[in-house]
Amino acid sequence: MKIKREALVGEYITDALLLLMKRKDYKDISITELCEKAGVTRMSFYRNFESKEDILKRWVAEITDEFLAASKISYKRDGDREYFIKLFTHMEQYKDICMALRKADLLHIVKEQFDKVFLTVYKNEYHDYKSYFLSGGIYNVFLLWLVNGCRESPSELADNLADICAK
Repeated sequence: MKIKREALVGEYITDALLLLMKRKDYKDISITELCEKAGVTRMSFYRNFESKEDILKRWVAEITDEFLAASKISYKRDGDREYFIKLFTHMEQYKDICMALRKADLLHIVKEQFDKVFLTVYKNEYHDYKSYFLSGGIYNVFLLWLVNGCRESPSELADNLADICAK
């Protein structure tokens, strides 16, 4: 029972931080304010997380794991265009939070997750250099898409990227 309760507390804290980040700058969110918004004590916060950044790292890892499991995405199996449509459709769902992460100079959390996924998922197919090359390229396209205000649809991005990959 305690494990379920701790998981719920962690979820409340995560949800509170994501909501607050939509309204105010990350650096201006205090642990006290976060705990009040989540309806938990500071002790509960520190029992679950080391820092606000720790919350975001876990959240990015969780949504990535859920996406990988649900989508069955595979760069080799899906083909370029379908892979990029799946990936950018997923990323589009979280564009507001990603923009807030960028504003807070924390988008490196997403980059680290890209690297981890490519190194883990493709460890038997690609050497590390290729994994980092693919991860970095896709991340930089994602970053440019954010900087440009996510104007293109995932399909439009996929068309552009598939065209690049074909050349």
